[in-house]
Amino acid sequence: MKKMTTFLILAVFVMTGAQLAFGQCDIHGTVEANANPDPMGPNWIYTLTVYWDTGGPYALSHMNLLMDIAGGTCNCADFVDAISWDHPIGYSDGDPSCSVDYAGNLECDGDPSIPGVDNILLKFEPIEGMGCEPGTTGTATLYFYSDLPPAPIDEDILTLVDKFANDYCFGGLTGDFPAMACDPVPANRIPWGGAKGLYR
Repeated sequence: MKKMTTFLILAVFVMTGAQLAFGQCDIHGTVEANANPDPMGPNWIYTLTVYWDTGGPYALSHMNLLMDIAGGTCNCADFVDAISWDHPIGYSDGDPSCSVDYAGNLECDGDPSIPGVDNILLKFEPIEGMGCEPGTTGTATLYFYSDLPPAPIDEDILTLVDKFANDYCFGGLTGDFPAMACDPVPANRIPWGGAKGLYR
């Protein structure tokens, strides 16, 4: 009995030490919409700023913007029509003291490397071979474009998730997203001028 008690105390001590050493992961972000100054481009530039902390020794592998939920009203073609982006889609700080470029990929069947993430998402993948990689913490600035005006994000639908080693972390997103006629923004919050444009 004494051996069992000693084992349990040691186990609690080790678990507490690990939590203190590594802490909790975190990812969160915001999207800001601005009119595009380029008259030849889409009407709006959307800037997604993401902050991450893996909470441990493992560096970031990739990030996802989850854009629809199970049973949602959007399909992949809706997002192909609504948003576009350049290559690279953006950048983040990296390790050691450098800048990492990211490729953006629309994934219609989710991310098989993360359990339960099987709906439409925009994946942000670090571009390899540049001699710079994401670290355990960082800030990413990512850009996409749309002719649709901004509307407040539905925070129950648009979320972020990042992958590091065999772990992953979900987080919230605030700000604006193109006023699509499906899930990413609540229908009752689409500006009337934007709503009229959706049904022309």
